[in-house]
Amino acid sequence: MRNKRRWIEWGKDVLIVLLTLSAIYLLTMTPLVQDSGVLDLLSPQESPGTGLSEEESRGMVMLPARLAVTGEGGRYGVQYNEERLKELFPPLGALLGDALASAGTPQSITEGEWRRYLGGTGVYFDFQGEVPLAALKWWLQGPGDASPSGSARRVLLCAGTEDQVLLCWQEADSGQFFCCSTALTQSLHLDPAAESSTSNGAYFAFEGQELTRLLDPYTLITEGEQDREGYDASVPLTGGAGVAAVLEALDYSAQNHAPVSGGEVYLDGGDRLVVSTNGTVTYRAAQPEKYPVGKDIADQVDGVRALAERTLGTLCGEARLYLMSAQEEGGALRVRFGYLLDGCAVRLGGEGWAAEFWVEDGYVTRFTLRFRCYTANGERALLLPVDKAAAMLPDLTDERRELVIQYWDGGGAAVSPDWVAV
Repeated sequence: MRNKRRWIEWGKDVLIVLLTLSAIYLLTMTPLVQDSGVLDLLSPQESPGTGLSEEESRGMVMLPARLAVTGEGGRYGVQYNEERLKELFPPLGALLGDALASAGTPQSITEGEWRRYLGGTGVYFDFQGEVPLAALKWWLQGPGDASPSGSARRVLLCAGTEDQVLLCWQEADSGQFFCCSTALTQSLHLDPAAESSTSNGAYFAFEGQELTRLLDPYTLITEGEQDREGYDASVPLTGGAGVAAVLEALDYSAQNHAPVSGGEVYLDGGDRLVVSTNGTVTYRAAQPEKYPVGKDIADQVDGVRALAERTLGTLCGEARLYLMSAQEEGGALRVRFGYLLDGCAVRLGGEGWAAEFWVEDGYVTRFTLRFRCYTANGERALLLPVDKAAAMLPDLTDERRELVIQYWDGGGAAVSPDWVAV
């Protein structure tokens, strides 16, 4: 009898639980709860970098930091404004991809010719870092036709003779200027792109009487004060979820690990992955087969870009990654990435970069990732216009240098912008 009563009471409890769950479910289906935003708060929150397709991920890393379009009505320049750059770049980037895919034999040009081309009808791209042209072409158009060799930060599509469109750039290592023909035409491609933009008075430092004495000649000048956002900064690996996400992205098991000074070491055969409490992650390969990235430079740069994006890129908050450099050193390729905040570079510690990869014989043999997460804190900094800042900075009196807005991150809890001579 007692057991029967116990079963009846247990059945009542189960029925109460089921009725409660049913009531909660029906409540969540009502418009009041659906529109309240409560369900959004209960859902798992992704960082801005997650959920991007491979094409979108490439699009972010190749987005220029500066863009200028020059036509008959003047020049329209944009910098330190990522949303505007995202609007302008897709059609202009498609033109650049077509130009790279159809590029003829490069010819050396003088600096005077380069400046003359900058002053005429054209589209100017400043990628902030030194981008291999082969990788740039791959990101813009995909694998296929050959593209010019070498790396460049500054690239220009400009009007040539007759109806021709030229592709020009300043080579990163030597500083020399080059130019080649393309399959584009002025009437069908360049003129429509240039006519679509209205002048906002942007100019290069060499075109101004005062600033040409102070600044690097190819500093892009956009008028007015700069109202910039401040950001809180943190290490996103302090919780278990961040470390777990990184281990999964790098195909490491969370089981095989041991404590080391300042962190944990994770093992995969002889390969070692060290996750430090300060947010630095280092990898050293014993047998370099874990991360194949191909043999040519475009594949290698894109391969390490993918590694950077699915690790740093998913946990960096409101920042994005950009390619700083890809250089051959002693038979290996060293590739570095940095953080950008709304088009402004973040100088991370003494080195400046956020990620460094080494590629040998088509495999990543070692890398260092420096994890930081940036969140806008609502504090604003009103900076002087660039011409006034240039006149006040003592760093510019001895040597003409470029003046840029930069965030310096020394490991503190916040970063703020300032004019910096680089």
